[in-house]
Amino acid sequence: MSYDRSFQLHSLQQTPKNKRVRQILGREDTLNISPILNESSIFKTLNDTSLRQVLDESSVLVNQGNAGDGLSEAFFEIIQAARPSEALDTLARLSQVCCDSLELVEPWHRYNAHNYWLAEEANTWKLLYCLYADSINEHPKSLDNIILEPTLSQKTLVSALFQSDPELRLLQLLVDWLEATAAYQEETTKTSAPVISNNIHWGNTLHQLLIGSSLFNKEKNKSMITCMDPDAPRRQNKTIHTDDKKDDSDLCKRVFTEVRCGKFNEAVSLCISSGQAWRGAVLQGWKLLHYEQDENGILEVSGNSSRDLWKWCSLNIASDVAENVNYRATVGILCGHLQSTLPACQGNWEDLLWAHLRVQIEARVDKFLREHHATAEANTTPPDVLELLQSELQVEELSLHQIFSAVKSLMEGKRESNYQTCQRHLMLGQIRTIMEDALHWLENSEDKFIRFLAHLVLVLRQMGKDPQHDVGDSVLEKYIIQLIEGLNEGACENPELIAYYTSTVPIQRQIALYAELMGHIQKSEHREEVVNAGIKAGVNVAASARVAIKKAITDIQQGYGNIDFTFTQTSAVEKDKTLVNKVISSLEWLSLIEDQLEEALWLCNAMVRTFIFIGNTDAALLCASSLHKMFADYINKIPSNSSELREHLCLKSYLEGLEAFATWYRHFISGQPKDIEPLAHDASFSDKVHHEQRSAQVEQQKARWKNTVLHQSRHTKNLLYNTLLFPGGWLQDETDSTSSKNFTQEEKEERTKQLDTLRRLCIPEVTILILKILQSSDDIENHKEAVKISNLIAGENRGLYKVFTKNKLLEILDRIKESSLLLLEKGRDIFGYELNE
Repeated sequence: MSYDRSFQLHSLQQTPKNKRVRQILGREDTLNISPILNESSIFKTLNDTSLRQVLDESSVLVNQGNAGDGLSEAFFEIIQAARPSEALDTLARLSQVCCDSLELVEPWHRYNAHNYWLAEEANTWKLLYCLYADSINEHPKSLDNIILEPTLSQKTLVSALFQSDPELRLLQLLVDWLEATAAYQEETTKTSAPVISNNIHWGNTLHQLLIGSSLFNKEKNKSMITCMDPDAPRRQNKTIHTDDKKDDSDLCKRVFTEVRCGKFNEAVSLCISSGQAWRGAVLQGWKLLHYEQDENGILEVSGNSSRDLWKWCSLNIASDVAENVNYRATVGILCGHLQSTLPACQGNWEDLLWAHLRVQIEARVDKFLREHHATAEANTTPPDVLELLQSELQVEELSLHQIFSAVKSLMEGKRESNYQTCQRHLMLGQIRTIMEDALHWLENSEDKFIRFLAHLVLVLRQMGKDPQHDVGDSVLEKYIIQLIEGLNEGACENPELIAYYTSTVPIQRQIALYAELMGHIQKSEHREEVVNAGIKAGVNVAASARVAIKKAITDIQQGYGNIDFTFTQTSAVEKDKTLVNKVISSLEWLSLIEDQLEEALWLCNAMVRTFIFIGNTDAALLCASSLHKMFADYINKIPSNSSELREHLCLKSYLEGLEAFATWYRHFISGQPKDIEPLAHDASFSDKVHHEQRSAQVEQQKARWKNTVLHQSRHTKNLLYNTLLFPGGWLQDETDSTSSKNFTQEEKEERTKQLDTLRRLCIPEVTILILKILQSSDDIENHKEAVKISNLIAGENRGLYKVFTKNKLLEILDRIKESSLLLLEKGRDIFGYELNE
């Protein structure tokens, strides 16, 4: 009952066992596969999932290996080169790289609990390949279009059935997939016990019979068979030699494994080479009768003309509980008896599914042949045998959905893996259900399964089968975030990979996700690569950079100053320094992108304002000065009427004034030389001379100190006055709008609000600092200038008084009053002018 149909699979070359190198074949190098009832199975060079129980025993003591290393990069190379017309090629390559990665592990570890996920993933890609390949091939829709002759052989008739019946063809496609994957597992694990092929049937029993009863253990010999025919144990009710029992058990297990792997001819050859040709003959009774003329016109006959009679006889073997369980399963699956096969499946999902599908196919083929009894040639089944067979072999026809329900009930409490659930939905054609389940999987699945889901979404889109685009976007976003979080601190070795996957989501999410990537990259040498990769992938890198910088500004607002009290002062300072440098260096992103100077200036100003609000003016000044390093000669490159440039100059003048005041204050407080302690009344002459010399030196130092403080105070006053006397008003826009158009109206309104707040905070502060400098000495001119500051504040031309609160005005007036009182004490009026006699 074989049916040949071939189509092309663009595949990857099998990696040699002794050379761990992946080699991709060209498109012209293909692998022929025959998926429908062919004695050879699909994907013989690829991977598998079934027969899980073979490996669990050997994976305890030895290192399990790291299967799956480098798959992200390999998948990226495949998926970025994929074209919509090459979906099959993409699927084949995805499955192959999984196989190649699995083969890097020791054979006895390839299918253990640690690495089994990789086999399941490879199998899922192969399954999707098979299903998609069948869906794009054209098939006859009616049996009448195929059957044109009045009489046909059984094999030809059944072949026509498979061509015209999509449901039956799907069942066989799944059987071929399950058998091919099992065959690959059996080949790559090499864990099956060898069967000794010596062409001798029950050699130990034969030896025991030949030596007779002249040796030891006579009593035992009486229970052994005296004839060597296969029916002797049952006919004589005696046993064979214990070693032969063990060999028989191994043979039956191996034969079932070969049949499970789709290697029927190998199973028959194994029986013959083991001296049990009668078992091989029993296994061949299921074949359909077929006539074919050779080149010389001689009619060649193949198959079994008494196939139904063979089935009835095989039922007795499959139903006999005294027979070996694997032999019963082998005969049972060939004749369509499910119950005898289930014990050999051991609750394994793949094996149970394979058994149910094989039985369903066999039952439907038998039903079809009975319905076309008169059509097929040489159907020699007697009516009484056919009636007897139908009464003893009754198989309920199940849909694929019912088959899965039956398999679930037989899994002995085991649950489907996520990969098996995906496979089930693919077999049922429930792509939408996979997308719905993906929302749940995103929350509780391992990273490797998220990677699989992301590439499944991309492949489905390549095939034109993505019914829920928004869910697919969520899966891809999760994978991108996973890639970003897996980066080493501050570096990105393969930015093209993340950039490509980012380009697969909607534009707004692209901007946010790439901004997240930028937030993780701290090393300057990697930032240019990230920018270039994003531009190449079509991501709006400039928008992402702006988002990343704005997020950094938000982080500084939330995180700066929240120092754990358990930290030492040094560690707290280091934490501050790290956070500040990270935020300031984020401006570098815009320096790597063309035409982003205005945006960089806007964001730099926002960053400076933030630092001022949290009280870190050193960081604010560092931020302002860093802009010049990133954008050389930026002042001449921006229009002079730019609001951003005006604001930047305002902020810079204020920060320079604060820095100068801090320098003056350090000199004024801690720089003043200390006076020499007075001499004791009984000091010697030499002590007096030394004291006079030291006093002279101190006086010189004081003179130098006063001169330095005087010059520093003048310089500081000028810088502080730059804030109060800034042309057009400090932090006041001369135009109603700003230059950059890449910021929202809400952001512009927030900027205006912050500028107004800074005027209310900084202008009174600068005024007080100027007064502190002026009142630091008894110089009449300084106190006279301090009194005149009231005119500057009250002047309507600048309206500085409007930004003062009542408390600040009172503080300013108190300081001015102190200067007026000092002037009165010096013989001047309250404004510092000389009094007339």
